[in-house]
Amino acid sequence: DNLVYIAPILCLSILPTLLFFKLFILLFEEEWGKSYVELARSKGLNNFEVLLKHCTSNVLKSLFFQSKSIVWLSLSSLLIIEYLFGINGILYYLRADFSPTGTSFILLSIFTPFFFFYTVAERIVDKEQIMRNVIFDNFNLSLLSIQQIKSLPIFRKKDSRPGISATLKRVRINLFKHLNIKIPVLIVFGLLLTSFMYFIIFDDKIVPINYIYNEKGEMISISPHPPSSYAIFGTDPVGYPILQKVIIGIKYTIIITLVIATTRIVAGYLFAILYVFYSNNKIRVAINSIADGMHFLPLSLLTYILLIPILRNMTGIWETTLMERLIFQIVIMSVIVLPVTTSSIGNEMNETLKKEYVQSSVVMGGSLIWILIKHLNPVLWPKILLLWTQHIVQVLQMFVHLGILSLFVGGSMHGVPDISELSGMIAISREVFMTKQYWMILPPLFTFMLLIYCFNTIANGISKKPIFFSKND
Repeated sequence: DNLVYIAPILCLSILPTLLFFKLFILLFEEEWGKSYVELARSKGLNNFEVLLKHCTSNVLKSLFFQSKSIVWLSLSSLLIIEYLFGINGILYYLRADFSPTGTSFILLSIFTPFFFFYTVAERIVDKEQIMRNVIFDNFNLSLLSIQQIKSLPIFRKKDSRPGISATLKRVRINLFKHLNIKIPVLIVFGLLLTSFMYFIIFDDKIVPINYIYNEKGEMISISPHPPSSYAIFGTDPVGYPILQKVIIGIKYTIIITLVIATTRIVAGYLFAILYVFYSNNKIRVAINSIADGMHFLPLSLLTYILLIPILRNMTGIWETTLMERLIFQIVIMSVIVLPVTTSSIGNEMNETLKKEYVQSSVVMGGSLIWILIKHLNPVLWPKILLLWTQHIVQVLQMFVHLGILSLFVGGSMHGVPDISELSGMIAISREVFMTKQYWMILPPLFTFMLLIYCFNTIANGISKKPIFFSKND
């Protein structure tokens, strides 16, 4: 009955500490290459003085604005820490009063203090607002110009100019040249291939091992069995081998994660076009405000609240099909971050539109489709690819959180998942901690960690290496 403080605080602080440390390193490396550092060193200041007096103030300002994502992740992790340590916190009171009034009060109690803190702090540091590009206040872009579209390489007839095939030969995709991108891609592909091969050969069937007997016919173990020669990773309480369950669940986890992350990016890109080209300044400010406010609410908590009526069934009869539940889940998990993705992609578009060659194209009568194809997309694709991998990591983390809270992909009836997906294997985390039967959750957790590590490594490789370049580069 004693209250626990130190252990949950330490568990919750490990990941933000590592993220802040990594962010500090990246920001200091970026600042160290700027011209004012060289000027300060040329005047006789040593490295420590330059770092402390000049770089630190700029780094702290950037760190403050980028800390929202770390706070966002920490708030979602807070729910899981409370649940695993049996703390009567946010999740406890949410489950006790799942009414609209109780839910609204809990969300506001989380949102308000962080909102006021960041609002006051932003006023102090004088945050620069991203303004609408003035060229679109003076020029009305046509949506489509048939003549311009016909001039694209795909519609050209064979002539002396290089066609699309020559262009594709001249431009190489350098994505798989670097080992820090190639190896994690091969790992993810290998896991998918193994899972599909098991489906093709064994039709995803698992034979339970309820009892284990020795050579004399004496029963030596009853499920759940610890790891042994009979079951390499042990079995679950019902007797199903953990290894086979992990192999079966990998394909569902990866495919559904890719679908959700892709839906987020596609929807964010389409709404970003409306955000940049067809919205006025008030709408843009409203979207940016909503996107900023989303960082002060636990994403896992919002998803949990919205998905409970759809995915959890205690009556024994489904009123929806599995495909309908999957569609609902994909839509909800995509729409919930739509303001953030729209604002992020839209602001990247807006920065590109400020370049002189894009403005010249508008003045010369370029249509919206022409500007997107010829000017925006070549600059945006590497950044969108990076954002896509980051959303994959975020979706995987949400699956872990929702799985621990017994909310599974595709729904569950009486606590039994409808799909043999990895998150359904970690729902017994609390029971495992109490019984110390860790073999039941370590393999799926390790698989999640491996997938998150692979996609994080891909994202880091994309951000540091040029992805698209020509043979002459």
